[in-house]
This record gives sequence, structure tokens and C-alpha cells, in this order.
Amino acid sequence: MTQDLNPISWGAQDRYQAHFIVKSHRNIPKEDFLARTQLQTKGHFASKKVTGVKWVGGSIADTLNGDATLIGMMTKLSYRDAQIVVEPTNAGIRIYGKWMDSSNFSMTKELFAVYDRIAFNIK
Repeated sequence: MTQDLNPISWGAQDRYQAHFIVKSHRNIPKEDFLARTQLQTKGHFASKKVTGVKWVGGSIADTLNGDATLIGMMTKLSYRDAQIVVEPTNAGIRIYGKWMDSSNFSMTKELFAVYDRIAFNIK
């Protein structure tokens, strides 16, 4: 069997994404649980640093913006890790970040602490 020198670019990819599902017992509409980060940065390319974080979206964004501890934790993350989305699902509220390939995918203690703090605010 010969190997195709021009492989097709679709199909299974080595891309990963961590998802955290939080069950919420709050009685507010699910669309209020939709939020994503808008990052203030300085620098370019690999030297890009997060200097500020603003959450935009439903009412959960206001709660997350009001958590100074969370904002402080997020400014210490890398630019790529600080891009976080919160959205409702049928089973609860999902928290996730960007897709990463296998060589870049990791869950650091700092990133886990940020996801845990977001989950604390959701509950």
C-alpha cells in the first residue's frame, strides 16, 4: 500500500478543547447564561499579554465582570487561554476555551482555577 502524498485536509484532526459543564439551580432564562470574554491586550503575536478582561453577553456577564478576583486571575493567563465562552446547554451551563492541537493542549492549575471560579459564579 502506498501513502498518499497529498492527504485530504478534512477528517479526524488532532484538535482538543476542554469543556466544563455546570449544573445551575438558578431560575433565570438560559439566554442570560451566554457570555464571552473581550480582552484588552498589549504587545504583538507571541508576546501578547492580557491587561484587562471584560465579559459581554447576558446577565451572567455582569456577575463575572463584578468578580474582581476572577478578573485578576484571568489577567495572569496567556492570551489564548483567556479566551473563554460560557453558554447554556440542555444539561447545564458549558464553559470552554479555544481549540488547540495536541502539542499545545493543556489544563494548568491556573486555568482550572479560573474555570472553577466561573462555575462558582454560575451556581
